[in-house]
Amino acid sequence: GYALIGCKKAITSDLLPASTTKKSGTGTVLSVQTGGSITVNIGNPMQKIDVIGAGCYFYSGHLVNGITNLSDAGNWLWRDLNVNTFKIVLRADGVEDVNDNSDPNVTDFTKFNFAANSNLVDQIQAVKKALSLNANIKIWAIVLSPPKYLKTNGSVNNGGTLNSAVTNAYAEFGEFIYAHLKHLKDSGIVVNYLSLMNEPDYPSSAITYESAEFTTSQAQNVYATTGNWLKNKLPSVSIIVPKLGSPDCIDVNQTGNYVAPLNASGNLDFFTTHQYTNSSAANFTSASSSAGSKGLYMTEWHAGFGMGTTPDELTAALDLVNKFHDAFRGGTKGWLYFEWGNPETNFGGLLYTPWGANAERKKNYYVFQQFTANLLNENYITTTLSGITNFGADNVSAFTTSNRADINVVNWNADAQNRVRLYFGGNIKSIKIYRTSSTENNLLVWSQDNVNQNYYDVDYIGKSFTTVRIIW
Repeated sequence: GYALIGCKKAITSDLLPASTTKKSGTGTVLSVQTGGSITVNIGNPMQKIDVIGAGCYFYSGHLVNGITNLSDAGNWLWRDLNVNTFKIVLRADGVEDVNDNSDPNVTDFTKFNFAANSNLVDQIQAVKKALSLNANIKIWAIVLSPPKYLKTNGSVNNGGTLNSAVTNAYAEFGEFIYAHLKHLKDSGIVVNYLSLMNEPDYPSSAITYESAEFTTSQAQNVYATTGNWLKNKLPSVSIIVPKLGSPDCIDVNQTGNYVAPLNASGNLDFFTTHQYTNSSAANFTSASSSAGSKGLYMTEWHAGFGMGTTPDELTAALDLVNKFHDAFRGGTKGWLYFEWGNPETNFGGLLYTPWGANAERKKNYYVFQQFTANLLNENYITTTLSGITNFGADNVSAFTTSNRADINVVNWNADAQNRVRLYFGGNIKSIKIYRTSSTENNLLVWSQDNVNQNYYDVDYIGKSFTTVRIIW
């Protein structure tokens, strides 16, 4: 065995490549830093991260009815992850296919069918399970399509848009949303955030699930008129008015186009985007700059996207970290995974949830857990890299609050980048290092107390995601 001064435990020499600076019993540094440096700018905190979570879109039934270990799965998702947001869908298919009546201010609830789609039933069960395990979770609802009688194509699927030629179309759309919110309230669920459109920038005529397209001017009309209707109606029936998010664009670069029109509507609280198209720190920076003080949130993506039906598990997980980097380096204030659980093999869910079998945690789950463990209410901070060969600035992000900082690094290279010196500008009290690799899942690989120096040397093995947690 080989004991290090101040360590919580003795370690053997075969663990040292995963470790940090090696010291003698007197604390003298025996190894020298040879692999460059990362300076963590703890004195310049930027945007605070206040939303982390995932959603139920298509497979809530698998999560609550299909898997055989719901108790374990619930704990993995809503107890063991540091999350505070659960996204649900206000589906249109079968709910109000025919207008309940000609007066949107007088709602005939007997004409609404909230059992028409099993996802509407199952997501309520999932939300209740989540809230029973994590009372801090807020509910975020999104509309994929107006009901078909309000659509230009007469269908909730295949794109189309709101048919403004229908009498009181915008108010009728508001009534449809109100009916959903009342049904949820009657089921014991309060909606805190609301998005009125999903990927309105995506040509969706061939999309066989609920969808709708809205130009920026069409979106402005909806947010202005439907938004006003909701703000007047909901308080009158004792329903909290959710904070309104912008349309969830599929393309980060399209987000900025909606900013001015939606700000002009007077009913927009914050901006959102998905991450499926044109993800980069530069593009997120542009979008978040356009969003301004209202802030930008990334509201849908999943590991393995664009990698086929059976992506390599580690590659998909490391790519998830890079998408975190893109979004947070670009100024976003929150991040939502696509689904809590999904039965497909492309990591669409934080859990793999095959029907009739146990849910499973894959590396995307452990990477998400590792990255977000302290993330809520931390501020993003910049990092400066020098002399590093195997990874670059876009593979690093860092966050801080109070007396701690978390530094996240992906090394895509098969070769290690050893003895990278981390500079913090202040003395370190304790350090913990966690890693996900081909053989590790959010594993604590190193810890040391009473460090009492303002730098630390860290090894980053090949094909790995490493998080360094510092307390000073």
